[in-house]
Amino acid sequence: MLHRPLLLSLLVMVVAFPMLLTGHYYQTHPRRHDSNEYGDDESVQMMQEDPPFDLKEEDAYLTVLVWKYGYEIEMHEVQTEDGYLLDLYRIGGRRAASGQPPIRPHRNAPIFLMHSLLSSCADWVLMGPGRALGYLLADAGYDVWLGNARGTRYSRKHIHLDPDRSGAFWNFSWHEIGLYDVPALIDHVLNATGAARLHYGGFSQGTMVLFVLLSERPEYNAKLIDMQAISPSVYMYRLEGRIVRTFVQLADPLVAALDAAGRREILPNRRFIAPLVKLVCADGNVTVCRELLYDVAGRNPAQVDDRMVRIFLGHFPAGASLRQLHHFSQIIRTARFAKYSPLRIAHNTLRSSPAPLYNLTRATLPVVVYYGLNDHVVNFRDALQLADEVPNLAAVHQIADRHFTHSDFILAKNSARLLNSILLQELEQYDRGALSAHPRT
Repeated sequence: MLHRPLLLSLLVMVVAFPMLLTGHYYQTHPRRHDSNEYGDDESVQMMQEDPPFDLKEEDAYLTVLVWKYGYEIEMHEVQTEDGYLLDLYRIGGRRAASGQPPIRPHRNAPIFLMHSLLSSCADWVLMGPGRALGYLLADAGYDVWLGNARGTRYSRKHIHLDPDRSGAFWNFSWHEIGLYDVPALIDHVLNATGAARLHYGGFSQGTMVLFVLLSERPEYNAKLIDMQAISPSVYMYRLEGRIVRTFVQLADPLVAALDAAGRREILPNRRFIAPLVKLVCADGNVTVCRELLYDVAGRNPAQVDDRMVRIFLGHFPAGASLRQLHHFSQIIRTARFAKYSPLRIAHNTLRSSPAPLYNLTRATLPVVVYYGLNDHVVNFRDALQLADEVPNLAAVHQIADRHFTHSDFILAKNSARLLNSILLQELEQYDRGALSAHPRT
């Protein structure tokens, strides 16, 4: 049994972590860095806003939103080298039910999207058609594939191990997601489409796992056209949220206690969460939920839609391993993008030995970085540090709203204009070059 203080600490994290890792008009600086100097916010405030969200509260309970909004969806199951079974979703284009003319999809190279910590492929579709990146890419003719990492609600499966009975199922961090899940998913997309290469888009943890793969298996550079790195969480040691910093400070004893109690799965998706969120985050209590969001992700009231937050929390958290969160705490505490260091007990003290660094110079594909000035999880200086270290930096885009936060990348009212429209422009230029060099059969 866990002690009461430990349970209370975990409860705080249950409420807070959904905001942590969910979740442009662009400028460039010489070497294609953006300036991070803005005057006042007048230009941002005067920008035309995206249209209102056309979403229903029921979306918090649906597992396949794409079909509801008139898009074709395929589900593929992919087996990793070490036996995990991952759900991979493909958006095949619009149906007549979408209210728009059906399109012949796949005029472009395929694009694979990878989600953030404690999240799932829902990252890319929650905001609905006309806003969410998954739909916008499908509308532009891309063959869109949405990955789900091991341990999430859609990939809580293994050929031998039972996640509810076997602790061995949860013996992974984001290192294994990068080393095994990402290459298996990429290979499946290429085999299914017959394409020689694909675009890669990642948000937060979805970026770092690709750097893990390319550091360990650099031959995968040849299978990728470019990487769109949205708030890349390679360096996070400048993060500002008090709740997250408290977790990082307590991580070692908390992880040791949970591990000893056999609790190796963290924040799985449960049916009661969406109704609970609807109750706790109702309009009358929305201040509490907003304040938690602001502490963890950053404060930007103008971009927060209360209904959208409730829908998001119906899909988030989607589950992770205890080791995953512990690995995050290690790179935050040490300021090193390094492999996982298991805890060891020496003289009644918990210790972890320094782990080898990942080699970012092996990621030779073009990398485009997107960051916000008010991101409490991935501070803009952390994003720029990564940008300075990758060998083939293609561009760096600072979001024009200087209050843009970590959760805004997938939840903001104006994210379609501030982020997704720019990302589509970037993809288009790489797509033209890729298709001319490797025409699809």
